[in-house]
Amino acid sequence: MPFADAARRNRSAGSNDVGGIFVKDGRPVAFFFHTSVREGRDVLEQEITRHGGYVCGDEERANVILVDEEADIEHIRRRYYRSHVLWQQGVYIESRDFVRKCIRAGEYEHRPPPRKGMPGAPGGRIRVPFTTDDDDHLAFYIATVYPNPSDGGRTGNSLYQELTEDLPEYKEWAKRHTWQSWRERYRMNRVRFDPMI
Repeated sequence: MPFADAARRNRSAGSNDVGGIFVKDGRPVAFFFHTSVREGRDVLEQEITRHGGYVCGDEERANVILVDEEADIEHIRRRYYRSHVLWQQGVYIESRDFVRKCIRAGEYEHRPPPRKGMPGAPGGRIRVPFTTDDDDHLAFYIATVYPNPSDGGRTGNSLYQELTEDLPEYKEWAKRHTWQSWRERYRMNRVRFDPMI
């Protein structure tokens, strides 16, 4: 058993053994070097074994796979974590610096990668429903700027951008929605708005 060999090596190291940072549930943590790690393997292996862990030659037995800082660690994590192979889902992918961070902190701890938000509109803004007053105000505003539909311009951006600027006569109600929302409100309900205007 590889972890038994590592435990014997650590006990035989005697005074060089500085602590069991890389020991989890009474067993040494198994590390594996990803192919991207080309330099500094010997020093890292010494640090790992000095602190209770061991380096294995088989990635399937590893608890942690160490990746070079220059490699695209997020891509490698996705490849392992999204795999259908169970051992790949259970292994941690960390940069080489992880070993030194654990030693400095005095504990073996994985921090989950930062979560990225879902694509789309940023959170924090709540959608405000349109009211009949909003529709009346919008019809009045369009009637004052483009009273004749044949003149065009009712679906242009600038009309609605000016509406949401700090114009004092429209300030109260115009700020309830973005200019894009006002434009879409007219565009999607043109049949209803044109007779009102």
